[in-house]
Amino acid sequence: MKKKLIVVGGVILAVGIVGYLLRHNILDAWEEMNRPNLPAPVAFTPPTGTSTQLATAQPSSIEGGVSKSEHYALESSPQQKNAPVDPLASSVQLPNDINLDVPWMSQAPDANWDMPYQEACEEASMIMVDRFYKKVTHIDVADADKAVKDLVDYENKVRGDYKDTNAQETAKIIYDYFGYKDVRVIPFKTSDQIKQVVGRGYPVIIPFSGKDLKNPNFHNGGPLYHMLVIKGYTADGLFITDDPGTRKGKDYTYTYERIVDAAHDWNGGKVTEGAKFMIVVLPNVAQ
Repeated sequence: MKKKLIVVGGVILAVGIVGYLLRHNILDAWEEMNRPNLPAPVAFTPPTGTSTQLATAQPSSIEGGVSKSEHYALESSPQQKNAPVDPLASSVQLPNDINLDVPWMSQAPDANWDMPYQEACEEASMIMVDRFYKKVTHIDVADADKAVKDLVDYENKVRGDYKDTNAQETAKIIYDYFGYKDVRVIPFKTSDQIKQVVGRGYPVIIPFSGKDLKNPNFHNGGPLYHMLVIKGYTADGLFITDDPGTRKGKDYTYTYERIVDAAHDWNGGKVTEGAKFMIVVLPNVAQ
């Protein structure tokens, strides 16, 4: 009897050790099993029109007519009869759900969270949106690492620093570095305003108070300031994101309410008092 108890105890101990060593794999498998069913990924469909046809856009209905919105766009050209309508102002029937095929990458591609990667959520978000418009569906580790370092080097040379760029500064970088000539910084108050953009096929980049996102995968409750890409939504109240701040950030979902509540611009470091902005890149005039 004593020998049996020793054997059983040994087996239990062995199972416990194996379970402890594989705890992350087990947790990952459990979370994967319980992920919500998401819409199939949708590739980018280039809009019609050319850069010479598009005039500087005025605040659309999505922006609530707020003239404070900042647009980085080509200088206005003479209006033509066949000039396309502002893609954010035209009336469209939005899908009940959508999941744009934006390729995910971590801001720390090789799991190295030292500088500059620790502060590279803005860079990763910009890169993901750019790759979506280039119809790239996968970003490997080496490619992501080089892309982050190249962009950081550019910002250091042009701005003198790369950390904590606010919405307007991030839009300017997209305009200058990536060559998109219609980049908009749009204030918002509701989840519907975000859906009005994403449902048209345009992912958005949003700055956040990182801790208010309450992502359980963030270290120490999350960063003071964070950026991520919203690339879709579901009919039952979830935004689909590419969150570069965690290894589990691909297709990570947040509730509509969480996204709206946590959205705050850098605001000189007083992030929780920052305004709510979304950065929209319209590829009609990409060069």
